[in-house]
Amino acid sequence: MQAEKPSRVTEMRQVLEQEILGGIIAPGERLDERALAERFGVSRTPVREVLSQLGSSGLVTIKPGAGASVLRMSAKQLVGMMEVLVELESLAASLAARRMGIAGRKRLLEVHEASRAAAEASDIEAYDNLNRELHELIYAGSRNEHLEHQAKLIRSRLRIYRQYPFQHTARPLKSYTEHDLFVKAILEGDGEAARRHMHDHMTTGGSIWVDMVVSMPPVGDHD
Repeated sequence: MQAEKPSRVTEMRQVLEQEILGGIIAPGERLDERALAERFGVSRTPVREVLSQLGSSGLVTIKPGAGASVLRMSAKQLVGMMEVLVELESLAASLAARRMGIAGRKRLLEVHEASRAAAEASDIEAYDNLNRELHELIYAGSRNEHLEHQAKLIRSRLRIYRQYPFQHTARPLKSYTEHDLFVKAILEGDGEAARRHMHDHMTTGGSIWVDMVVSMPPVGDHD
């Protein structure tokens, strides 16, 4: 059976999402409905739907009277969100060690093994995608929908900036080594070890990331 083609709205959302995450459309940049409608050859109605979806995912902010723009936060806001994410990830790992089902554990191991190949090949894009899937498997494995929702929302908002630590050539391999510790703990059902290793992993990666964000220009500085 032939796969159904994605809708025009889905296609537009995917294009804009890739451009935002890839830095082609910068944080704070305005997304003009008319310009986007002309670019994609559609009316403004599907454009509004796309912007609404991007807003729900945390990549875009929509203000009455001001329109839509790519999410832009201060270094203080970003660091604060990262601190919360560290604790959510640690709790998720601990819960997943106790609650994750057989299918989830099998997929977790598959993704972990695939990420090793990506890290060894210095394939940043592949590693980033596998890294995201691995963490989302752990959220799902926690069997806590509120935790999963909040962690995904924060990670989505940070994705514009979170890719930068992987630009350090040694970071994917270091990240994989850190993953190995908490993945093994989850598979062995050791909640305390999973929590501890995840906390260490997020703190290490977060330190590199914080060094980057604190050097960002203040919000509103578009020079």
